Amino acid sequence: MKRPLEPSVEGRERIVGITDGVFAIALTLIVLEIRVPAHEAVHSESELLIAILALAPRFLTYALSFLTLTIFWFGQQAQHGLIAKSDRRLATLNLCFLAFIALLPFSTDLLADFLEFRIAVVVYWLNLLMLGATLFASWWYADRNGMIAEDVDAETLRTVYDRIVKAQALWAVGAALCLITPLLSIGFILLMQLIYAAAPRTSLLRKLIG
Repeated sequence: MKRPLEPSVEGRERIVGITDGVFAIALTLIVLEIRVPAHEAVHSESELLIAILALAPRFLTYALSFLTLTIFWFGQQAQHGLIAKSDRRLATLNLCFLAFIALLPFSTDLLADFLEFRIAVVVYWLNLLMLGATLFASWWYADRNGMIAEDVDAETLRTVYDRIVKAQALWAVGAALCLITPLLSIGFILLMQLIYAAAPRTSLLRKLIG
């Protein structure tokens, strides 16, 4: 009889299933914070244009978080493709990762409302940091406990570690830029997200992002 903590393929499949559901909900929630201007406050074309332009911070943070969710979804899906089985501890680490995915709509809303404040940038960065930390911990645990698929070579193992660490280092640089101005920090992080999402083939950028 299989024990509850014993690694299994079924355990891995359950993690994949709940992951897609949490990401879908998070992607929906971040766009719901972009609300249509109140009809009673708009009486002309110019007022509607001004009201739409006032939503610029929310569109900016929506783009930022959409890219963040895209990058982490691809990252975890790549890990799931390399992990052959899972146990209760690995599932717990993945649930911790999903907890911070579920928190992203809050940090996105906070950043949109307080775009000019450094604390809002730091809170958003801490959300990214915890996402990276839990993703790294999941990969480390699977690696140390023989849950990686047998055909995964040492170079691939190292690449997964490097990619997470490099991304976190770049986002930390971005967060530090808020000491100059929060908008510079957000712009840098957004640029990094775009580079990761585009998955460039140039050797220089590939070395930069892993």
